[in-house]
Amino acid sequence: MVCLRELDISHNALKEMPESIGELEYLVHLIANNNDISQLPKSITSLRNLQHLDLSENRLKSLPAGLHHLHLLKDINFDGNSLSEPLQDLCRGKQLYPILCYLESANERD
Repeated sequence: MVCLRELDISHNALKEMPESIGELEYLVHLIANNNDISQLPKSITSLRNLQHLDLSENRLKSLPAGLHHLHLLKDINFDGNSLSEPLQDLCRGKQLYPILCYLESANERD
């Protein structure tokens, strides 16, 4: 499965994503909308080929700061989560650059 390029685990009532998700180094599309995921594993920041990330309609309150390392990421959706302010406002517009800048500055503060 390490050569997997697309993974759709939407509508499964999943409560968490396994840490091993980071081993899918060729993953380009990750669709995990409409679940009960409340936290993302840090290993998600290892998905260097990821271009499309849909985590809408989950229970996320925060995002890993390391997401700014995913340089190929161009399409994201975090709508319908309980993200903290100001992250929620940033994500609403689905504009990747401001989200990644916010996460990068959060990473520097930590």
